[in-house]
Amino acid sequence: MKIVAASDSHGRDILDDIVRWEPDADLYLHCGDLEDDPRRYPQWLFVKGNNDWMYDMSLTREIPFQGLHIYLCHGHTFPYSCRQQAIAREAEGEHCTLALYGHTHVHDDRQIGSVRLVNPGSCWMSRDGRPASYAVITAEDGDISVKFKYEDQWPKDSGADRKKKRWFWQ
Repeated sequence: MKIVAASDSHGRDILDDIVRWEPDADLYLHCGDLEDDPRRYPQWLFVKGNNDWMYDMSLTREIPFQGLHIYLCHGHTFPYSCRQQAIAREAEGEHCTLALYGHTHVHDDRQIGSVRLVNPGSCWMSRDGRPASYAVITAEDGDISVKFKYEDQWPKDSGADRKKKRWFWQ
């Protein structure tokens, strides 16, 4: 199973490109701060980020998918000092083994207890000195692997670098 996870696109019109680059994904998940109308992206499942105040989205989602239980959140409602541990605890309480979050604009992949915790980074602007990114997660026979795709690796003919940020009033 292949899952593509993105976050913090902040109006950058990139999600259709990601679907085109990763057409064989079984699931497309966005961890919040879309800052766009989610109806424009029917392939994607979303949660609400702290900048998605215009749209009616859930703050969290539990997604059972092909034997995997996924917890999806933005992460801004969890305490700063122990965010990853708190998200993992919440996911574990919902019987999820994979938790995806955003908000920090810093990609992350770690195991906390029984939960694999992944932050795909930001599709708009990272805060760790690396290029913008999204994550490709592969799950097979209980094994989960994560690969980050950085903007400098994205296809050059995509036009993603020329696309302007979309705002809700456009």
